[in-house]
This record gives sequence, structure tokens and C-alpha cells, in this order.
Amino acid sequence: MAGEFWNNAAMEPKRSHRFLFQFDLLGDNGTSQIYARKVNKPAFEIGQSEHKFLGQTYYFPGAVSWNDVSATLVNAATPDFDAILQALLRAGGYVDPNDISGTGNVDNGATLNKIDAVEALGSVLIYELDGDGNRLGFYELNNAWVKAISYGDLDYSSEDLLTVDITFRYDWATYSKSSTAAG
Repeated sequence: MAGEFWNNAAMEPKRSHRFLFQFDLLGDNGTSQIYARKVNKPAFEIGQSEHKFLGQTYYFPGAVSWNDVSATLVNAATPDFDAILQALLRAGGYVDPNDISGTGNVDNGATLNKIDAVEALGSVLIYELDGDGNRLGFYELNNAWVKAISYGDLDYSSEDLLTVDITFRYDWATYSKSSTAAG
């Protein structure tokens, strides 16, 4: 009932500032917590198909498309987050032009590909927390890979922390109302 929430001191809404964001850092032995300023939660859209019959239009649900997830992360000096993100790009199959032989061919034949990009990133998890720091539940981005990285702006007139904006692409997200996840 609607009135029970406001009259019960034990009930508490989820808060947008209570979360943890995690994904694997290369060279680390497991999923590491990232200092995040902001992460948007997964979102989806359901396509539609329309059918016209006897002057009426009827709509039917179609395929589900998951939207990108973007995160603004604090850029750490130790470990060097810029170097980690560059290593993540290379682990996904990217070959730096300096590493291409004089013949114009890539020496190892590698190119960016989904399997390497997903494996390099590992698990991407967004935990929701309560006021005591306990995990209420979490989203896992399945088959996630990094779609875009923006290393932020340097500015002599600012004392803000340097941030990195990362956009993740994934096939689907799973929400679990549990306090544990793989990683």
C-alpha cells in the first residue's frame, strides 16, 4: 500500500549516491573496484511492429535493444589508469600503427574483435548499496566491451579530479537481488 512506505521508518528508498562500479583491471588478480563519479544504469527499448486491420492499428512488441552504459571514473595515477585503458584496447585486438611492419601488414594478423574485447574487460558490475554499505543487488553487463573512452580535459583554472568517460556496449544486462556476484 502506498501509505505504508511513508509511515514505516524501516523502509528506505534506494539512493543514487550509494553504488559500487567494478570491472577487471588488466594485470589484477580479480575484479577491482573503480572510483566512479557517475554510472548510468542499464536501459532497454522494445521495438514494435504495427498491423492495420479494418481501419484500426494494432501494435505488437518486437525485439529488445539494450542502450549503452556510460561511466565517469576518477583517473588514478597509481595504478596508471591511462596505461591500463590503453592495455585494455590492445588486449581487445587493437594494433598500434607503430607496430605494423613496413609491408603494411599487421605482424600478428590481429584486429579488434568481440571475443578478445569481452575477455579483456571481464565482468562489468554495478552494485546498489543500502545506508550501511550492504549490497542490495547488482547489474551485470553481459558480453560487455569498451565502445568509447574520453580521457577528460586538463585545465589550469580547475582543481577538480581528472576523470575518464567510458562507454560500454553489451548484449544484455542481468539484475540480481543478491549480495554476491562472480568476481
